[in-house]
Amino acid sequence: MSAPRDASHEHRISELFEPALRRMGIRRAVREVQLQDAFAEVVGPAVAPLCRALSLDRGALLVATAHSALAHQLQLEAPRIIHALNRRVGEGTVKRLRFTAMGVPRR
Repeated sequence: MSAPRDASHEHRISELFEPALRRMGIRRAVREVQLQDAFAEVVGPAVAPLCRALSLDRGALLVATAHSALAHQLQLEAPRIIHALNRRVGEGTVKRLRFTAMGVPRR
């Protein structure tokens, strides 16, 4: 049985990776993938197929939604979503949500 993980230890490890990712020029791409995964987890399996996190720009997370009613509901839930995202990817990373229409696949 392994010992419980120390949150401060995990934080120190992430501090080691940040400079390396920055030097490699992929820090932003890695952060966006982390946010996409975290966003799907936060909104849950029933909502995740109807929306997705697209990009982060100066603290604004751009979210594509299947319809405007969902965007409105997510906006109402924004404080909870932002708090949950920041707990997963780092405090202060996401400051607000912005919404856009999700592209409809062509047949």
